[in-house]
Amino acid sequence: MESPYLELREVTMAFKGYTAVAGINLSINKGEFVSLIGHSGCGKSTLLNMIAGLARPTAGLVTLDGRQITGPGPDRGVVFQQHALLPWLSVYRNVYEAIDSVFPGRGPSETQEKRERVERVLRVVGLWEHRHKHPGELSGGMRQRTAVARAFAIVPRLLLLDEPFGALDALTRAALHEELVRLWTFDQNTETVVMVTHDIDEAIYLSDRVVVMSNGPRARIREIVDIPIPRPRDKRSILHHPAYPDLKERLIGLLTEAPAVNAA
Repeated sequence: MESPYLELREVTMAFKGYTAVAGINLSINKGEFVSLIGHSGCGKSTLLNMIAGLARPTAGLVTLDGRQITGPGPDRGVVFQQHALLPWLSVYRNVYEAIDSVFPGRGPSETQEKRERVERVLRVVGLWEHRHKHPGELSGGMRQRTAVARAFAIVPRLLLLDEPFGALDALTRAALHEELVRLWTFDQNTETVVMVTHDIDEAIYLSDRVVVMSNGPRARIREIVDIPIPRPRDKRSILHHPAYPDLKERLIGLLTEAPAVNAA
């Protein structure tokens, strides 16, 4: 049996006087899109930060492709709720500099390959015509689209999304869902995605599995719900899929039912 691509084993993260998550066990296979949902303070972003290598667990082990994660790496791309673009650089340069930091070769063929990579990802997200603009000249949706393009541009094996669409209006969010799926399909290097979200519909539409977290402190995985809706998925038709009503009702129920009190 193939080993999990990403694995969290008995992972605990404790801060001074506070344990955010405790005893987390989660296995994610290559090619999966997995979402983490739960109330604020349930440790979703804490888990994502440990996978990104931005934080080290106080107990347990996080491994990627059989190797322990001890820090950030180019095999993982991260998109945060705030786009984190460099305001003094254009859209083009924000993406190019990210590629250049991961692949620092300076030869003519390497430089040309980077330029072509920037153009490809910006065309996929519909920003090529805006490539010379700076972040301050863009709408919120365009800035976040640039952040997603930048993450894909470094050719990560694993893409980590921390509520990247949470601050956007419904129409912009829906459009970015389509862009994300298009990029994920277009870029065969980025096979696996882990996303933190509060949006149940977003989780159902994008995910293969949804991990529901219990409330903190000492948050745990409450349940993992499979999404048995085949791909490719369409935003409009998915609402009429026979499995959709039960999936949404189950996820809402898990988030609204009073959970058992976590042990100290």
